[in-house]
Amino acid sequence: MNLKPKDFTAEDAEIAEKKPKISHFSVPSVAKQYLLVAILLLAFGLQVHNLEVQSFWNDEGNSARLSERSIPLIIEGTASDIHPPLYYLLLHQWRKLAGDSEFGLRSLSVFAGLLVVPLTFVLGRALSVSKRPLQQQEKAEHRVTQRRHRGAQRLGLVAAGLVAINPGLVYYSQETRMYALLGLWAVLSTVLLLRWWSVIGNRLSVSGNRQWWWGGAYVLCAAAGLYTHYFFPAVLLVHNLFVLIKIIQSLPKPLTSNHFPLTIKHWSFLMLATLLLYAPWLPTFWVQFGSDPINRPGVGELVTAVAHFLTFGQTIEPEASLLWLVAGLLGIGLVYARSKLILPVLGVLIPLVMMYATGTTGREYYKFLMVAVPFWAIWLGAALTETNQRGFRLLAGVLLLVLPWGMLQSLQNMYADPAYARADYRAMAQRILAEDHPDAGIILNAANQWEAFTYYFPDDGNVFPLPEGRSRPNPADIDAALSQIAAQHNRIYAIFWGEAQRDPERLVERWLDAHAFKATDEWVGDVRFVTYAVPSAPATEMATAVSLPFGENIVLDGYTLGETILQPGDIVEVTLFWETAVPLQNRYKVFLHLLDENGNLVSQRDSEPGGGLALTTTWPPGTVVLDNHGLLLPSDLPPGSYRLLLGLYDLANPTNRLPITTPDGATDAYLLTTIIVEE
Repeated sequence: MNLKPKDFTAEDAEIAEKKPKISHFSVPSVAKQYLLVAILLLAFGLQVHNLEVQSFWNDEGNSARLSERSIPLIIEGTASDIHPPLYYLLLHQWRKLAGDSEFGLRSLSVFAGLLVVPLTFVLGRALSVSKRPLQQQEKAEHRVTQRRHRGAQRLGLVAAGLVAINPGLVYYSQETRMYALLGLWAVLSTVLLLRWWSVIGNRLSVSGNRQWWWGGAYVLCAAAGLYTHYFFPAVLLVHNLFVLIKIIQSLPKPLTSNHFPLTIKHWSFLMLATLLLYAPWLPTFWVQFGSDPINRPGVGELVTAVAHFLTFGQTIEPEASLLWLVAGLLGIGLVYARSKLILPVLGVLIPLVMMYATGTTGREYYKFLMVAVPFWAIWLGAALTETNQRGFRLLAGVLLLVLPWGMLQSLQNMYADPAYARADYRAMAQRILAEDHPDAGIILNAANQWEAFTYYFPDDGNVFPLPEGRSRPNPADIDAALSQIAAQHNRIYAIFWGEAQRDPERLVERWLDAHAFKATDEWVGDVRFVTYAVPSAPATEMATAVSLPFGENIVLDGYTLGETILQPGDIVEVTLFWETAVPLQNRYKVFLHLLDENGNLVSQRDSEPGGGLALTTTWPPGTVVLDNHGLLLPSDLPPGSYRLLLGLYDLANPTNRLPITTPDGATDAYLLTTIIVEE
């Protein structure tokens, strides 16, 4: 098909063949090639550093286990999942080459994230080169174009460097999920779009064959993006707006017949071809759009949070000074780069608008912005490379030198700060295996924890995802399921995560706290790891009545103890019977301390009553409150006699213990019993 405009003559074509040509996609100089290689090595080092140190978390476990299935089962499984199948299909093949270790499975994301870096260089270089009409490309213009290409390579290198150390991209390049791949499809499809545009929009082109080659590559890449994540339509919207703007800019004044209407037709054909490739999955795509209520933050709040994430990731707290620095760079880039930033600005703003429109504005959705990271880096880099004012260029250079300080601090937190670590399912599984309790059951209060946990722990019928199904649980079903589990196991490990979505009334935990004895309760990342002892029968009657006042308003009516002759690794079972005559204004914690014969603390358990679900401020006056507690004996505890002490202290001031009035006088810790530990 002939794409030449009507006024393009054979003489023009002959002149064009003789003129020196400089491509948007030309090979960089040797020095810049070495610099680009250095940037790639830096990116590779950051992405593989500590790659296997952290365990899989929930979603990574889902990727690992889903990719184990056959291809038909993967497609079937993702039809009911919240993500399309392409990433899982690629991971299915990748694990055959790289293995199924954490390093092997995560390395697919490393591969995708690493490719984003050179593609950002190519994209930045292409955007920084502006084409000129035929009649202006004389000898002097050629020298100007040469300088423009050198500047374009500088923009590409600066942007690639920023992407290489971008904490968000590094983080998701170390995760067995599809977000680094999503970013790869976004930047690759954009590069292919510009390559297609440079061919079809080139008035000197005498052949239309290449435009179909680049157009076909674009269609395949765009379809791959759609099959990777449901947020990829934001990228297609960016491309459509960019093409529309370029067509409008290129229309002659006054408007006459030329090749651009034909360009519109060809672009429409590319979009139609992409849609046809995605058509088999369209019904599933529509099903994924639910009707959950949407809560949006303020626009300013969202923009600030997104700017922080795109620059510094989520493993460093926002600092106003750094954000003002970022704003200054963006402003300088807009002033001096102007039309060259049309695509990068669209590439940032359109995904942001899409997030706001769909209500996916929580921090857990910022990973969708991997599609915007290359555009963001180019926008920042343009402040240095596109300005022709020495003062502003010096200012931009200084600001760009400050940015890596915050980015590297964020990376350091990601690698080493436990506060930002993923949930350690590996450590929890190893702990259960090490304790090797002969009759233990494991409860996962969100079913999608099963994949991550069983990656490290053999499921021999003693792992129970609760609540079952996707609907809200009801007390009768929970009671029946947990009663059956408790009848079969006298030690229960519970891993609590996502209660607000799956069990907002915390029915599972309330049942366990009422019928078992919580011995440990600790945070492991963003999940809680809890150990319970299950008695042969719950203690509903007081074995020992004491009527001891704790402070002015709380009375311990009595208590019931389980076995007092135990072995290391066992759990001391204590049921307390509390009462208050007046409403309590303060929250108090119960402490159980186990002391050896020399008064040394060997084990302790501090918890608000009812496992944290029967707060003292909720106690109804005149009503007895049953309060179960467990105290785990260390596995290396020497045989001997140990004293078990009980007390209460103010949650707001742990040093403020409530005085206890006993027949022998006042104390701040009451001796419940003596525990005998045998070998």
